[in-house]
Amino acid sequence: MTSILEKIGKAIDCSRRASDLVITEDQQTTTRKLFISGTMDNDILQLWGEVIDTDAENLRITFVDESRDDIHPAQGVPGQKHFITIISDEIPGILRLFTLEGWRTFLLQDPRLRQYHRIYALFVNESFETQQWKVVPWKQMQPEASEINVPVRTVSLTKSIIRCFSTDFLPPDTIAPWLLISGDKMTDEPMKLWASLACRELLKCFVNELFSAEIKKVGLSGKPPRKIPFGEEHAALPAFDVIQETAKWIFLEGDEIELKHTFLSSELAREWPEGITFCEGIVYRLPPALESARLLYKAHIRTGGKDTLKSLADLRKSLAEETQKILQQSRDLASALWKDMALVISTLVLRYSLESLKASGPQKVYALAFCALALYIAISYGMSVYINRHSLSLLGKNRTTWRNKLYGFLDEQDYQELAGLPVNAAMQSYCRVERITSVIVLILVTLLLTAAASEFWSISTLLQSGYTWVMSALQFLTPP
Repeated sequence: MTSILEKIGKAIDCSRRASDLVITEDQQTTTRKLFISGTMDNDILQLWGEVIDTDAENLRITFVDESRDDIHPAQGVPGQKHFITIISDEIPGILRLFTLEGWRTFLLQDPRLRQYHRIYALFVNESFETQQWKVVPWKQMQPEASEINVPVRTVSLTKSIIRCFSTDFLPPDTIAPWLLISGDKMTDEPMKLWASLACRELLKCFVNELFSAEIKKVGLSGKPPRKIPFGEEHAALPAFDVIQETAKWIFLEGDEIELKHTFLSSELAREWPEGITFCEGIVYRLPPALESARLLYKAHIRTGGKDTLKSLADLRKSLAEETQKILQQSRDLASALWKDMALVISTLVLRYSLESLKASGPQKVYALAFCALALYIAISYGMSVYINRHSLSLLGKNRTTWRNKLYGFLDEQDYQELAGLPVNAAMQSYCRVERITSVIVLILVTLLLTAAASEFWSISTLLQSGYTWVMSALQFLTPP
């Protein structure tokens, strides 16, 4: 059984024989409207009669004669003008088209191109797909539910890098509808029409300025700067593939879109021939210009890469020096501790090897020496720890400063792996050494003070006095 869509397609094709044929197809608020008028013969009336007699499937079809009366096509008079209107409801994200005229009207409505992700066309024989939507033959009235829910692709804005001096000659809001993903049947009329307009829209994205006065012109900011008539887009069709390749390289491959755009426009301007429109000259100027722009960009990347490698080498050198400073402070702290321990042990050995000296005078001298030595060790060690901590604090502030200003190209994770982990490991090692040496210094000072006190009292008396003092303090602090 022939569907109503096939019958409508045959009736439209047959109606094109009319010399006064008028076809318009455009979008209303929530519907799309197809209007056809023309002088019709018996064959055309018969085909439209078959359309009227078939289940409309959500289409609203009216057929009127010259008097604007609703009639059945079988009642129409051959050789007279008749009018057909077909109204269909819009489906979000999906466009359904009856005619090539409607297809062209749609392609010229730049703001609406991004509203759809799938296009069903009655006049399409071969499917093709762009970054924005897929164009397929219209075989059934209602699409499948899975096709309705497909998300719209992210768009790429281009107007920010092109200066416009006209309101009717502008770059596209997005290049996604003009970038081909699949399909190469240029013999199919719908795709040929799309490809011609794709060349026009993408070529407007390769220039620096757009002008429209008596004729449309483009500006290239190269050496020398150029102002070139745009010409007819169909003249650029032979360069369709390289135009597609160029647009993808500039806008889709990596970042630095503006830089790549500048390289290309400069190369186009450098050897542009006089007296040739932009669409004509692009056929043989774009391939070498694209190759040169790519080489310039690679050179730029290599130069940037060398700077990056130098920065990383400086970072590694700075980290090695900083880590060595932290480890050296740990070694200095430990070395000073060993010297203090040697001094304490020597003093104690000297004192207790002279047990024969029991006079009051020498006892006071040794007690004073022990106290002075304890004070020296405490002050010396405290100053060393303070200096080290202050030095480490300054190093930390410097790291924060050059992390933001010199190594901003590294993300936080990479920076932590390269710099954070080694420095943190060295800091943890220093903190462990500081804790251990602090405990040992505390023991040495306590030992010296105990030795000083033992010159006047016995150890047992000191322990008893200490115990009594502690218990008294606890009784005082404990509530009754």
